[in-house]
Amino acid sequence: MYLLVYVDDIILVSSSLTVVDALISALGANFGVKDLGWLHFFLGIEVTHQSTGLALTPKKYSLDLLRRTGMLKCNTPLKPMSSTDRLSATEGVPLSSEDATEYHSIVGGLQCLTITCPDLSFAVNRVCQYLHASTDIHWSAVKHILRYVRLTASFGLHLRSSSSGVLSAFPNADWAGCPDDRRSTGDMLCFWVRI
Repeated sequence: MYLLVYVDDIILVSSSLTVVDALISALGANFGVKDLGWLHFFLGIEVTHQSTGLALTPKKYSLDLLRRTGMLKCNTPLKPMSSTDRLSATEGVPLSSEDATEYHSIVGGLQCLTITCPDLSFAVNRVCQYLHASTDIHWSAVKHILRYVRLTASFGLHLRSSSSGVLSAFPNADWAGCPDDRRSTGDMLCFWVRI
């Protein structure tokens, strides 16, 4: 059984309806609980129930983000970030106060997309590192990520039931890749799905 709590919304996933009913009854004894039935939409994530599991897609959220930036009809690259891009805190022209606010808002939106689009994690992490002093070069990197989002707006995750309790992890690392402090950057994606 999995339980996700966000403010006053709860998502409960279990292979046993008896367990679900028991938990809802127990919560209802102490709190005002309303069972809304099968999950279809949560925090910008569309949930489709299939015979093999759940499909999670952020299409509406992605298109809303692209609409906010005026990039609904942009060209689409094949990767969220070029492997040769080396973002730095010292290069580029600092963004105006208004543009910096928009940068923060869009990067925050991209962070939410990484829940269902793990392929964005590394690129979004890179642009998040410059929230304190964003430049036009960082903004260009964000626009590149948004163009990739346009290409993959209808992609998502498929969660399927599994009897395996095996944790799968996929690392990605760039040794001393940050030009500002020569630190290594990395990313980790872990899966352990049992529905």
